[in-house]
Amino acid sequence: MRVSVGDASLTNILARQGAELRAQVQRAAQEVATGRHADIGQALRGDFSPLLAVDASLARLAAFKSTAADAALQVAAQQASIQGLSQLASGISSALMGARDVATQAQIDTLAADARGRLASAVGLLNAQASGRAVFSGQATGTPPLGPVEDLLAELETAAAGATTAGQVAAAVTTWFANPLGFGAFYQGGPALTPVPVAPDETAEVSTTAMDPAIRDTLSGLAMAALLDRGILAGDPGERARLAATAGQHLMRGEEARITLQARIGAVEAQIESARARNGAEETALGILRSETGSVDPYEAATRLETIRTQLESLYLVTARVSRLSLTEYLR
Repeated sequence: MRVSVGDASLTNILARQGAELRAQVQRAAQEVATGRHADIGQALRGDFSPLLAVDASLARLAAFKSTAADAALQVAAQQASIQGLSQLASGISSALMGARDVATQAQIDTLAADARGRLASAVGLLNAQASGRAVFSGQATGTPPLGPVEDLLAELETAAAGATTAGQVAAAVTTWFANPLGFGAFYQGGPALTPVPVAPDETAEVSTTAMDPAIRDTLSGLAMAALLDRGILAGDPGERARLAATAGQHLMRGEEARITLQARIGAVEAQIESARARNGAEETALGILRSETGSVDPYEAATRLETIRTQLESLYLVTARVSRLSLTEYLR
């Protein structure tokens, strides 16, 4: 049998059509399975600006999500530390205030040892870290804000050298904590952190450091009593009792400042959580919009897939009949 050029061309045409239909079936099956256009560019007719705008918004929200999470972790750690600091102060203030009237020297010694331990615990709380970063060191997040408690007490002993009354010791301690060359030099952190962006056009203040007045006053009251455990005013039980009482009064007066500080940090916590909730809602809405931007109608996609499969099956039948052509089949 002579095969004409037309026959050969038909075979090539059928092969090309088969390849094209198979590719269409594959794309249609992918769209049915994923619910998205295989060719987003074609679906958007080459205009990617809506999709790019959504992606830019999602990227911005991802950045806010990261900074807000870090800020939330920091203020939560700060809140826990200040709460612990308040408990340390309130747990001894009343006993110290009563020392002048009813406490024996042994009781004062016991209170002094307790105050020293509480001061060490307070320093530990203020050296707290969150995700490996010191939360009360301001911008110097890699450095704990306070050194060893023994170094602090040694400096206070030097500042109070020569003091012979409880009033003089208390004044020396208070002055040292207020002095930039005293506690200001002992503080090893850096300047306060700048406001942290947590949402579009919104920042959160995370500026609390160990230099906060409420924190310094609490440490000051604990340190006054802790100095008694180092032997200050030794040999004068009356003045030692008065210093213990003064320390208790100092801690009691600082309670309002600690509550105010906790409230301020709590307000920042609430602000951050509110911002995170809003960001999450917007991210979800944008995610849905992005999904819909490249989505296909599932019914239309399934119908198109079935149509293409039918065309491909028909093409296979035609191809099979063409490939079986022979002299015998022709004569039949």
